[in-house]
Amino acid sequence: MRDQAVLSPSAISPKLRLRSTAALLAAALCALPALSETTPVVKVQPSAMRMLEVAVVQAPEKGQVIWAPAHVEFMPGQLDTVASPLQARVVTLHVQLGQAVKAGAPLATLVSAEALRTRHEVQAARLALGTAQAEYKRHQDMVNRGVGTEVELRAAQAHFKEAEQELARANGTAALLGGDTGDRIVLRAPRDGVVAQFQANLGMQVEQGAVLFAVGNSKSLGLVAHVFEMDLPNLKVGSQARVELPVRTEPVQAKVMQIGAVVDAESRRAPILLSLQGADVQANLRAGMQARVGIAVDRPPQMMVPIGAVLIKDESRTVVFVQTAEHSFEARRVALGLPVRGWVPVISGLKDGERIVVRGALMLDGAASQML
Repeated sequence: MRDQAVLSPSAISPKLRLRSTAALLAAALCALPALSETTPVVKVQPSAMRMLEVAVVQAPEKGQVIWAPAHVEFMPGQLDTVASPLQARVVTLHVQLGQAVKAGAPLATLVSAEALRTRHEVQAARLALGTAQAEYKRHQDMVNRGVGTEVELRAAQAHFKEAEQELARANGTAALLGGDTGDRIVLRAPRDGVVAQFQANLGMQVEQGAVLFAVGNSKSLGLVAHVFEMDLPNLKVGSQARVELPVRTEPVQAKVMQIGAVVDAESRRAPILLSLQGADVQANLRAGMQARVGIAVDRPPQMMVPIGAVLIKDESRTVVFVQTAEHSFEARRVALGLPVRGWVPVISGLKDGERIVVRGALMLDGAASQML
C-alpha cells in the first residue's frame, strides 16, 4: 500500500487518472455487490491496493494565503501622459521607450499650421489692445477738456476691455503650445522619470489630444495582482502580502491598497492594487515585470478535496470513499461547495484526519454514473 499523504491543494496533483480496466477491476475486488444504499462498504484485495491513492483529509489553518499572478505597475498619480495640443506632424523624436528623462526634457518636435496661426493671433491681439488703449485714453482726455461725451468714453472703455480679454485668451491658447515660435511645438517631459509609453513615429500626422508619450515615476512602482472572484470576499484593504519577483532572490513585502470593483468577463479575476514595502525594494524594478503575490487572508478553516475524489450518484448525491480498515472502504455521502480550480470545499460528511480515496474511486464503484 502506498504511503498515505496529507490532503492539501499543494500536495495532490490535479490530474488524477484511472489506469484500471474492467478485467483488472473484476480481479481486484472481492465478489461483493456494487455500491448501493444497503452495501456501502467495499473490500479490496491487497494486490489491488496499489491502484488506489489514499490521502488524509485535514482542515487548513485559519490563516491562509491566496496566490495570484501580478505585474509591476506605476502607482496611481505617478504616470503622466503627453498629448499633442493641436493637429500636427511629428518631425523629430528626442527619446526612446524606457529612457530616463528630466522634467522639461524634449520628447518630440511637431510642426503645425494651427500653431503658427495661434501665435499670429497673439500678435494681432496685442496690436488691437494697443490701439484700443490709445483710443480709450484719447476719449478720457477729451472728456477732461470738456469736448468729449460720456457715451463715447464708455464705448471706448468697453472696446479696451474686450481687447484685453481677447489677448488673455490668445495668450492662454499659445501657452499650451510651449515657449517655441512659429509652427514648432516641442513636447516636453512633465516630470522626472522614464518614458513608459511611446506612440510616435517620424512623419506621422496626429490629431489634437492624441497621446504620444507617458512618463512615469520610476521610484513609485507598485503591483497589480489578478485574483479570482471567489477569493475577493476574503480580501481587505491593508492585508499583508508576500511578493516573488524575478529580479530578487528573496520575497518582498507588500500591502493591499485597493480592491478592484470589476471582474474580467473572461478570466473571472479582479485587479488588486498593492504597494511595495521597504526602502530598497524599488531597485531594478521595471513597469510591466511579472510577479507572483501571496495575500494573507483570515477566513474560517475549510476542508478541500480534489474533484477526482468525488462521485455523483443518481445525479443528485455526492459521495467519497472513506477508508475504514486496511482494505475496506465506505461510501460516504458528503455536502460540497462550489469547485475552485480542481478542488471542492467540504461542507459536511467528513472529519479532520479521515482518509479518503483520491485516485481510483471509480474502480470502487463500477455503478457510478460520472465524475464530478
